[in-house]
Amino acid sequence: MLAIDDKAIPDVLKALPHSGVLVTEHSRHDTYDAINPTNLDLAGKAVLITGASRSIGRGVAIAYAKAGASQIAIAARSSLEETRTAVLAAAKAANKPAPTVLALTLDTTDAAAVDAAAATVTSEFGRLDILINNAGVLEPVNMLGDSDPLSWWRSFEVNVKGIYLVSRALLPLLFSSPNGDRTIVNLTSIGGILVLPTMSGYNTSKLAVCRLTEFLATEYADKQLVSIAVHPGGVASDMSLSLPKAYHEGITETPELVSDSIVYLTRSPQHWLSGRYVSVQWDLTELEAKKDEIVQKDLLKNKLAV
Repeated sequence: MLAIDDKAIPDVLKALPHSGVLVTEHSRHDTYDAINPTNLDLAGKAVLITGASRSIGRGVAIAYAKAGASQIAIAARSSLEETRTAVLAAAKAANKPAPTVLALTLDTTDAAAVDAAAATVTSEFGRLDILINNAGVLEPVNMLGDSDPLSWWRSFEVNVKGIYLVSRALLPLLFSSPNGDRTIVNLTSIGGILVLPTMSGYNTSKLAVCRLTEFLATEYADKQLVSIAVHPGGVASDMSLSLPKAYHEGITETPELVSDSIVYLTRSPQHWLSGRYVSVQWDLTELEAKKDEIVQKDLLKNKLAV
């Protein structure tokens, strides 16, 4: 499935044959017409996005408003007022009905708080079609022997435990929603399939996210759950800009590419992608053209090469 080269992709990634950066013929770094959320109609759909107070999470909430989602729950530890205002403005600008916006103050690593948030969404919305597990952290980069144990483990607490707790708490609502889409998107990273020195905590946690995504897809296949791990590319954010400048050449994607790609991937249940890894850097229409090959060869999953 090797595709053509792309000058916008850092050379260090192009040199790694299993980095997954060259799956489709064209690489995307900004949004494009085929995935424009204003062309979609998600009326009646209920969505929950974690880590929605800024950056990718806020952008995803805005994109769902552009697509006409009727109920949008936004969750984060910090203030969500700016996100709420932006979501309502986006719906109006796209000539879509104003969604019901539910703001939830939430630490995804707190089991009791997650359960309470799930109860609130159940009470206020009565349904859930799409769950976007976006909340994540990155520990300070350091060689493993020089790392701080609490900071290193924090990546697992948020990136893995947080997804586990939120997914576990919301599964009943996903399954009980009449004609629900039953879709979960877990934000992972290309780091999960690479070994980048000084990033052992973050990269290993993102590898775990991919496997957890497969477990969700496998254990609940009989309930038609769709679970997809999505690499958002490199987006400028407080987290990515905290990395040493040597890593900044990987910041090549716009926030709109990420948000629009996620909405496009969840416009309807994509059962053929369940349990798989998808990068927003791939042209998604070209990826869809490879559907039969991907399913037949069971591609885009972590496996041992022997």
